[in-house]
Amino acid sequence: MIQSLVGTFLKKRPLSLSIGAAIISLTQAAIAQQSIEEIVITGQGGVGAIRLDVENGAGSRLGLSSFDLPASVDIISREEIATKGDYGALEAVTRSAGISSSASPGNGGTSISSRGFNGHGSSVYTYDGTRLYIVAGTVTFPADTWTLDRVEVLRGAGSVINGIGALGTTINYVPKKPVFGDSEFAGNVAAGSFGMRRVALGGGAELSDQWAFRLDGSHQEEDGFVDRADEQRDVWAGSLLYQPNEDLSVRFSLDYADIDASPYWGTPLINGGASRSHRENNYNFGDGKVEYEDTWSRVHIEWNISPNVTFRSDTYLLDAWREWQNLEEYSYDASTNQIDRAFYLGIIHDEEQIGSRFDFLIDSDLGDMENTISIGAEINDIELNYLNNFSTGGFGVGDSVPVFGFNPGLLPQATIPTILDYQTDTRQFAIFVDDTLQLNDSFSLVLGARYDDIDFDRFDLAIGGNPASAFSTDFSEFTWRTGLVYQPSENLSLYAQASTAADPVTSPISISAGNANFDLATGRQYEIGIKQQFLNGRAEYTLAYFDIEKEDILTRLPASAVTEQIGQQSSDGLEFTLRLNPGEDLSIDFNTAIIDAEFDEFYSGGVSLAGNTPRNVPEQTANLWLNWAVLPNVQVGGGFRYVDSRFANDGNSEVLPEYTVFDASVNWFVSDDVTVTLRGRNLTDEDDYVLAPYVPNQWIFGDPRSYELSVRFSL
Repeated sequence: MIQSLVGTFLKKRPLSLSIGAAIISLTQAAIAQQSIEEIVITGQGGVGAIRLDVENGAGSRLGLSSFDLPASVDIISREEIATKGDYGALEAVTRSAGISSSASPGNGGTSISSRGFNGHGSSVYTYDGTRLYIVAGTVTFPADTWTLDRVEVLRGAGSVINGIGALGTTINYVPKKPVFGDSEFAGNVAAGSFGMRRVALGGGAELSDQWAFRLDGSHQEEDGFVDRADEQRDVWAGSLLYQPNEDLSVRFSLDYADIDASPYWGTPLINGGASRSHRENNYNFGDGKVEYEDTWSRVHIEWNISPNVTFRSDTYLLDAWREWQNLEEYSYDASTNQIDRAFYLGIIHDEEQIGSRFDFLIDSDLGDMENTISIGAEINDIELNYLNNFSTGGFGVGDSVPVFGFNPGLLPQATIPTILDYQTDTRQFAIFVDDTLQLNDSFSLVLGARYDDIDFDRFDLAIGGNPASAFSTDFSEFTWRTGLVYQPSENLSLYAQASTAADPVTSPISISAGNANFDLATGRQYEIGIKQQFLNGRAEYTLAYFDIEKEDILTRLPASAVTEQIGQQSSDGLEFTLRLNPGEDLSIDFNTAIIDAEFDEFYSGGVSLAGNTPRNVPEQTANLWLNWAVLPNVQVGGGFRYVDSRFANDGNSEVLPEYTVFDASVNWFVSDDVTVTLRGRNLTDEDDYVLAPYVPNQWIFGDPRSYELSVRFSL
C-alpha cells in the first residue's frame, strides 16, 4: 500500500523519481530482512546515529520511543547540531523532513512551514515540554542551540499533547540537565565570515549525593552580509537538581536570552530580481531596532508515589520583552528609479506567562494487557501589555531614497512615540489523558484526548480607555488521537492513526475585536507509516503518508462584506527519512518530503482561490548530510538543503525560486578532547537563496558563501 502511494506521488513530480525509486527499493529490502536477530544500538549521538528506539516527549507523555508511537517523530541530537554547525534553533529544525523556513523579523525569526501549513498558527513550540504561547504571530525562545540537549519534532496533528495550534508540527526543545556522576565541561570558540565571533562554555557536576548542577552560556555576534544588519545574542541556562532519594527529584531551572537581532526586513525587487550589491543595502532607518529578551524559570518535580504511580509537575514563569522600531516596507518605483519606503512601526510586547502542569503516570494491567496512562491538567495565565505607534502616526511615515548611496535617516521616536495600546489577560485551562494499551506481543493501541478552555479579556487604552472598547471572549475545543501500532519484530513497526487538532484564527492572546466572535479552526489527520532498523542496527528508516484537512478558515464570499468561517485547506504527502552507518568510517543522514497542499474553498478580493497552493509552502524538500573519516583523526562532512519553489501569496502570482544550499566541514581531532573544524556554508554561492517574502516583491535573502573556523574542547 505504501509503495503504491509513493508511485502515485512520483507521477505528479518527475524531479523526485530517483528519490522515490530509492525509497521503494529500500522499503522492499528492509522488509525482507525482518528476521534480523541482533540489534546493535548506537544511541542518539551524531549524524547517522540510530534514534527510533529513543524515548521522546514530543509525541506523548508516556516515555514512548518512536517505535511505539503511531506518529512521525524525529530527534535532532546535540552531537548532530554541533557536527553541522547549527547555532540557531531554526537552522537545526529545518534539517528535519518536510520543514522549511518562513522566518522574518516580524515573527521572531522562527516561523516554519510543515505538512502544507505555514506559520505559528499551525505550529506549537514547547520548551522542556512546556507550551510557549504566541503573541501576534511571534515566538523568540529559545535563541541558541548551545543550551539544548536535543530537539524533538512531531510532524502532524499534536493538539492532543499541547493544545490548540498544532495541526502542522510540534517542536519540543529539550535543554541540557544536571546529572549525578562524573563532571563535564565543554566549550566552543569560533570566528568566520561577515565578522562572526562566538564563544560558548558550559558544564555540570555533582555537588553531593543529593545535589547536582549545570550551567551553560554562549555569546555570538556578527556584522552580517547586509549593511547595518549586525546582531548579537547572549544566552544563559542554569539548573540545580535536588534528589534526596531514588523516588523524588526536584529541578530548579533558569534560562535567559538577550538578543539584538538584525534589523533587516528584506530587499525590494527591481524588475523581479536583486543583484548581489543591491542585496547588501539595508533600506531600514540607520538605527532600526529588533530586540528580544526572554527569561524562563521553572520547577520540575518527579515523585514515585508507588512502584507503578509517578507524580510529575512543572511550574513556570516566562517574562518576555520584544521591541521593534523600524521602517519596514520598501518598493521600487521605475518612474523615479528610487526605493519608496513606508510604515514606521514601533511595537513592544511586554508579556508574562505563569502556569503549571501536572499529571499522574500510572502503570497497570487490564487483564493480560499492560497499560500505561497519563492523566493530568494544565493552567496558564498570560498577561500582555501591547504598545505601538499606530495611533501616533507611524503608518504615515515614508519617503523615497536612491537605490544606492542614500542616507537611511534616524527613527522619529521622539515625535511618533510608541505608547500602550491595549492590555489582555488570557486564562487557559486544560485536562488531558494519554494512554497506551499493549493488546498482545505485537499490537498496541495508543489513545489520547484533551479539552482546552480559554477565556480572554482585552481593554483598549490608545483611544482613552473607553469602557465600550473592552471585550471578553472565550473558546474551547476537544481533540483526540487514536492509533494502532503493529510490531511483528523488535526492529519493525507499522502504524495507522487518526487525530484531530485545532488552530486559532489569530494569536490567542492578542485577539482583536474583529476576531472576537470567531471559533477555532478545526482539522483532522489520517496517517500511516512504517519504521525499521536494519543492517544489524546500523541503519533505520521511516516512511509516512498523511492526509490533513483544515476547516473553518476565515474568508469572505464574493459581493459580501461579512467574513465567515467557511474556508477549507487540505494537504497530503509522503515523508521519508534514512539514517545509515554502513561502516565505522561513514554515516549518512537523508530525508525528503513530497507534499500536495491546496485551498479547497477560499476567496480573496472576490476571487475563488480553490486549487491554489497556500503561501510559503514548498511541495518538495530534501536534506542530506554525510560524514566520512578519511583518516583516523580527520573527518570530512557535507550535505545540502533543498527547498522547492513556493508562492509568496495565496493568489499564486508571485513565485519564490527553489534553492539548494551546500555546506561542508573538515574536522581534525587533535585529541580526544579537542576538535578543530573548518566549515563552509552555501559553498556554491546560491543566487536564489530566498528564505521568505516579507511583503509583495520584498524578499529576505539568505547569506552568500561564508567560512568559519572553530575549536571545540572538553574536559
